Amino acid sequence: MAGQIMLQSLRVANRSPIKTCVRAYAAPVHKFEKYEPKVVESDWYAWWQKRGLFAPKRTDNMFTMLLPPPNVTGVLHIGHALTLSIQDAIARWNRMHGRSVNWVPGTDHAGISMQSVVEKKLKRETGQTRHDLGREAFVDEVWKWKQQHGDRIKQQTTRIGASLNWAEEYFTMDPQHSQVVRDAFIRLYDDGLVYRTTKMVNWSCALQSVISDIEVKIRCWIEIL
Repeated sequence: MAGQIMLQSLRVANRSPIKTCVRAYAAPVHKFEKYEPKVVESDWYAWWQKRGLFAPKRTDNMFTMLLPPPNVTGVLHIGHALTLSIQDAIARWNRMHGRSVNWVPGTDHAGISMQSVVEKKLKRETGQTRHDLGREAFVDEVWKWKQQHGDRIKQQTTRIGASLNWAEEYFTMDPQHSQVVRDAFIRLYDDGLVYRTTKMVNWSCALQSVISDIEVKIRCWIEIL
């Protein structure tokens, strides 16, 4: 059968038989009048996943890499595809050199950007604001958004064929990761590296929050006397 490896014996002159290839498995086989990449490629990824080919084995020869988490506020674009392609090549190259590779995927909650997107959706569909809902109910809406768009990002990533270890997939609002961020800021504060003081800030009247310089559109007004 195509894709099947069988145990074979090879006889070399004046030597004992040599046994090769112990593993036996059957790869996906398709019969088409013409090649259908959508069907073939989706079957191959499911086949890789089913056999745990991207799951690392804990050894002394490990290679670990983190996928920069894309923002869950949207979908993947050509820039994400480029990053995935480069990292996938690095991961597969290390596997070819005998290393156990742990390439960890995840998604980023995107902070103010995600809050803004969910608030607009909430206002459009129900006429409510996050203040009307309350903190816990609004966080629930954020998680619903993440479930919808995070799954779409995962589908796009697997469609590309990225050899990620999905068993360790994370979201930056997961309790464990949130705790790590809080611990990091506490240590920075204790070491005097972050502090509170009176400064000029970018205050958003709509979001009722401070935003970073990158979120600000600066307009220069020149008054002609």
